[in-house]
Amino acid sequence: MSSELTDHRARPRPAAADATFQYADIETLVRPRRVAVIGASNRPGSMGNSTYVNVRRHSDIEAVFPVNPGSPQVCGDDSYPNVSSIPGPPMDVVIILVAAEHVLDAVTDCATAGVRHVIVLSSGFSEVGVEGVAMQEAILRTARAAGMTLYGPNSPGLANIADKVLLSMSPVAHEDVVSGPVGLVTQGGGIGRAIMQWMDLGLGIGLWASPGNAVDLDIADFIHQMLLDDRITVIAAVVEGFSNGAKFIDVAKKARAAGKPIVLMKIGRSAYGQMSAASHTASIAGDDEVADAVFEQFGVIRVNDVNELAETAALFSRITDPARVGDICVYSFSGGTSSHAADLVGAQGLRLAEFSPRTKAVLDEHGPSFGFVDNPVDLTTRVFTDSELNRKILGEIAADPAVGSILFAMPADYADSTISVVSEAIEIVSGSDTLLVPVWMSPRHGGGFRVMVDAGMVPFASVSAAVQALGRISRWAKGAKADAGPAPHPQDRQDGDSSPVRALDYESSRALLEPAGIRFPREVFADSAPAAAEAVVAMDRPAAVKVVADGLLHKTEVGGVRLNVRSREEAVDAYESMCGPAGVARLGVVPSGVTVQEMIEDGVDVLVGVHDDPIFGPVLTFGTGGIYTELERDVMHLSIPFDRQSFDTAASKLRIWRRLTGVRGEASVDLDAVFAAAHSVATAYVANPQVSEMEINPLRALRVDRGGETVALDAVIVLARP
Repeated sequence: MSSELTDHRARPRPAAADATFQYADIETLVRPRRVAVIGASNRPGSMGNSTYVNVRRHSDIEAVFPVNPGSPQVCGDDSYPNVSSIPGPPMDVVIILVAAEHVLDAVTDCATAGVRHVIVLSSGFSEVGVEGVAMQEAILRTARAAGMTLYGPNSPGLANIADKVLLSMSPVAHEDVVSGPVGLVTQGGGIGRAIMQWMDLGLGIGLWASPGNAVDLDIADFIHQMLLDDRITVIAAVVEGFSNGAKFIDVAKKARAAGKPIVLMKIGRSAYGQMSAASHTASIAGDDEVADAVFEQFGVIRVNDVNELAETAALFSRITDPARVGDICVYSFSGGTSSHAADLVGAQGLRLAEFSPRTKAVLDEHGPSFGFVDNPVDLTTRVFTDSELNRKILGEIAADPAVGSILFAMPADYADSTISVVSEAIEIVSGSDTLLVPVWMSPRHGGGFRVMVDAGMVPFASVSAAVQALGRISRWAKGAKADAGPAPHPQDRQDGDSSPVRALDYESSRALLEPAGIRFPREVFADSAPAAAEAVVAMDRPAAVKVVADGLLHKTEVGGVRLNVRSREEAVDAYESMCGPAGVARLGVVPSGVTVQEMIEDGVDVLVGVHDDPIFGPVLTFGTGGIYTELERDVMHLSIPFDRQSFDTAASKLRIWRRLTGVRGEASVDLDAVFAAAHSVATAYVANPQVSEMEINPLRALRVDRGGETVALDAVIVLARP
């Protein structure tokens, strides 16, 4: 092996997904007994005033103290010049609302006073530039040296609705009174406030955290806190970027194990969104394709906008058995609505439930002859005039063990008639384990809509939105028991520079991968045309001739590969065309010779690569390989470590999967061998932190009737920056 591999200094990497993380103890942050507000003000409309009023008048907190050296009293309470002058035990929480340049002095005073948690609502830190970064790092160092946790900066605050603790600057925070089983964590305060106001539609939120720049406490810490709270059953999140992707993966795995779904809206799908997110919170947005793959791998449900987030989280919070929601009864009094809903159910890959014989008999007996009395159920407007029809039929459907959820679609408002039907439906279904999924399609929010809201049901605005949410929940339930398997990985990967500077030569790349179990073809290095000719003859089978040159990664693109070479003459011609003056030398590349490699019989060519994602750490890329890699762009990503189930689930969505499993009478490849090769490459990568990127392309998978093995036809290993 080349000495440059063993001697090259390793670049630090992001933490691996199986690293062990410590989560902050923030129990007294979300449930404090003693709170001080630095910057509390008497001036109505100011942030200092609204924050102090929220903490003092709208929160159940034992003791609250204003800190304002310029005012002897704030809102009738004696004020203090600094936190260290407040008598009694140390503060659980101090909220800071002063200009950015004065925050460090305030944090230093809090450290002297033994404060446990500091909330910095002030902005003007890393989100604004280099000077802000320096100030942010200074307050972080001061807080950590004193053992304080730091929330923020650039944060709107925190709202614990369940325990009536409003550590918030918002002048409307006191209107958020609908507590419930949803935990909400957002980086942006405006979007967080928008979701909080879904309380007006029945969404119950127990805790909202918005840590802003998340310089210390981050999104993962608050998700972890929500996992510890039995009152919270589902977590909604809005993420602009991740400060520690591996830590998020860790808490996502914990959430899956606890049976608490994470419904997440991530900003930054496009380059525009990524730039905007970075300027707003100074977090890293990262590669969106990798983010999608990681979310799917670890059971995080990604949604596209605020409405989907609120509606999906609300529906999740009402479910007792997610595995049953995919067996759906469509129930309406509009034939068009029923047909539309049934069509969307099929398009989502969900099922219309097969009614039991008993349910069918009740429908046949009581259903209107001019309606549709099978699934979907159309009771027509007769439901408005026959007061018993709804109870007889809906009650039977709700009791049917084949039905997991009832999509209850109201196409329009019919005044008192709608109120009656909706009220009955909620009462009837509440006595069963079946989920009632309310849809209110009309923009006119009449009394029936209000009944749904008052029941905490958060009605969907469209049938398609409801079916999409049911589809997401059903897919989550199917994968809830899956988990990424353990694998040995270094624990010392930290964020660092990711710029590669040079590649290993092919010989060194092969020497690194072969001990990991990767098979390569027989081959001989030749530094002259006669030597290449002798090697082809000795191979005694068709050969591939490939140019060898330092720094040349993709040989095919520059005419550096010749296949099916069978004779001396062909070998000489191949050598001279690659290594002669008209060969790769024209590109400024100096060839050292060629490799003569045995040709491997036809199979399926795949790509297996590993690199460090700046957010989530080591990531496997697998998909279509060979000359079609760039054209097809048919790849998937998996965070490392991964297990066989995760690999097969992700790979089965690729177009190349049909070729791997056999198509039109062809034998399949050995999928065990393909997985083993991918896993071996991943293991070799994480065991060699001096490597920045590793790729085998193509890895040829032979069909089972031809031996079923995998053979690496080429490999590229890029070293990390020294």
